[in-house]
Amino acid sequence: MRFRYWGLLWALGFSPMSSALTLEQAVASAIDNNPEVQHQYARFRAMGSERRAAKGGYLPSVAVYGGTGVEDTRYNSGQKIDADLDRRELGLSISQQLFAGFRTDAEVKRLSYEAESERYQLMVTAENIALTVTELYLQVIKAQEIVALSERNVADHKKTLDDVHSRMSKGLSSRSDYAQISARLATARASLASAQNNLADLRARFLSQVNLPPYNLNTPNADVAMLPANVSELITKARDQHPSILEAKADIKAAKQEFRGAKSKHYPEVTLDFVANKNDNIGGFEGPDEDARLMLNFRYELYNGGSDHARVKASGWRYQEALSLQKRTIIQVEEGAKLSWNARYFLEQQQSLYKENVDAATEATLGYKEQFNLGRRSLLDVLDSKIELFLARRNYINAEYDARLADYRVHNAMGTLLYALRVDYPEEWKTEDN
Repeated sequence: MRFRYWGLLWALGFSPMSSALTLEQAVASAIDNNPEVQHQYARFRAMGSERRAAKGGYLPSVAVYGGTGVEDTRYNSGQKIDADLDRRELGLSISQQLFAGFRTDAEVKRLSYEAESERYQLMVTAENIALTVTELYLQVIKAQEIVALSERNVADHKKTLDDVHSRMSKGLSSRSDYAQISARLATARASLASAQNNLADLRARFLSQVNLPPYNLNTPNADVAMLPANVSELITKARDQHPSILEAKADIKAAKQEFRGAKSKHYPEVTLDFVANKNDNIGGFEGPDEDARLMLNFRYELYNGGSDHARVKASGWRYQEALSLQKRTIIQVEEGAKLSWNARYFLEQQQSLYKENVDAATEATLGYKEQFNLGRRSLLDVLDSKIELFLARRNYINAEYDARLADYRVHNAMGTLLYALRVDYPEEWKTEDN
């Protein structure tokens, strides 16, 4: 099984070393190579094959049998007929089930719904992997920006150190000022090392998840036109189309068919059987022994220790279990939808406030530098303003990418993230074995 979208990447001339790796390509590659997806896909196909096996109950069973050997025959009187004949048997049997209490129909439908359930679970797995890769993709870009910000912070502190050294040679700054900026420079370098370490870890995780190195990533934008207008609309769409809920509905249908199939023992089983034999040297009599018969047979089990009744009760409880799981799934999907919507709403506000913080901190830092040059501010005031500006810019970067991720989380809450990314499911996911 290969993911169709990913198969197009090389045809389009994509090379991870020379071209930008888009979010869509990263998601397609991650799904294509993820062992959990492959495991779930195998379960889906196996269930489809089991359904095909169950459909065999609609068709006749045909068997040929035969044998050869030595027969020693005696009558009750003890008289020996013949011990020298070689017995040979050859036969054909054809049996067609006419009625079995709707057992075959129920079993075929049950397995069909279970295959459908496995297909929806496959989609859930792909959706969650898509969200994980999206978050990782954004985290790598965010970490790159923070590394760049930290590098500028170190360069700015180095420049300040040089300025203080120059001022100290002119008697305008003290050794304590020089020591203070040296300490702040060491802190800035430590912050840079931490940012670089975080970026290296994220790149390693990205390579492990996506199976491609994170080179030349482009900052993605979610399709906000596909987002709902309010949380009520979000919950409605999630209830209607989220694959987790569709999976739970399929499980309920499968449990209902299991219950229906378990009750098949309450009915007689009717079969049409044809048997033909072509034998030789049977029962001690030399020569052919041939017969053929066409029979309409029925079997009705009156009692088998209560096993059938217990199976009906067990399947009834499994139906109740499926109903409870559906309720739990709906609660979880609605909760996830509300959380994703709240995150999107409040992160937009945070991003706006952090932007104001950056603007104010930038203005304050520039003013403090001018006042320091005029001797109206201490070096400590200038350094504190630089830290505040650095933190404000870092907070803004974090808020920006968290807000971007929040849009994708809303798509995931509806179960439409892959659709929003224009990454289509492969054809093999859409149909089961016939």
